[in-house]
Amino acid sequence: MGRKCYLVIGLGRFGMNVVKTLVKLNADVMACDINEERVQAAIEYTDQCLICDPTKKKVLVDICSHKIDHAIIAIGNNLQASMLATMNLKELGVEKITVRIDDSEYATIMQRLGATDVIIPEESSAIQLANEISNDSVLDFYEVKDDYVIITLKVSNLFPTTQLITLDARNKFDINIIGIIRGDLFILPHSRDYIKADDEVIVIGRKANIDKFKKTLNSKKAEK
Repeated sequence: MGRKCYLVIGLGRFGMNVVKTLVKLNADVMACDINEERVQAAIEYTDQCLICDPTKKKVLVDICSHKIDHAIIAIGNNLQASMLATMNLKELGVEKITVRIDDSEYATIMQRLGATDVIIPEESSAIQLANEISNDSVLDFYEVKDDYVIITLKVSNLFPTTQLITLDARNKFDINIIGIIRGDLFILPHSRDYIKADDEVIVIGRKANIDKFKKTLNSKKAEK
């Protein structure tokens, strides 16, 4: 399976943070803005940058000739432009469309126009958004400090029931498992507890180490 392709429309502070974070996560990122200066700044992170008016359907037809898995509309302070871009992307068959708006009053309207997600962001939520949408197994993401994060991971349905003391995540991956969610049940874990298929696991540690642990949760057998 190839890398997912993301389209970020609008390269203000929020949009640029989404671009930078997705690129760090090795995603395929296209970016566009009507402002040439912003597009030039984005070239530092991805060479797939366009100076264009993303409200024009013809422009989006050309962009969507590439397979766009997820579009993020980060225009923010221009509600009409956000609406037009959302409608056009929906008509062009883009399945996932996340729209940034500044007023929650318009959230329902955006959803009716085709947005699958609507957010009212702070700068930090751009980083959170990019991490969440870049990997289907990441259910939630919080940056703590420096490279340390708290992430909620979905356990594969192929993962065998494994006791935490056997998994030994602290020593093998240098991370801590701080919670297990099983249906409506929250478990504050001890070494004798188990991780089962389809659990949600809350972990804290350096992101690079959590990425390694995530591969174990998505495998058919626990690492020995």
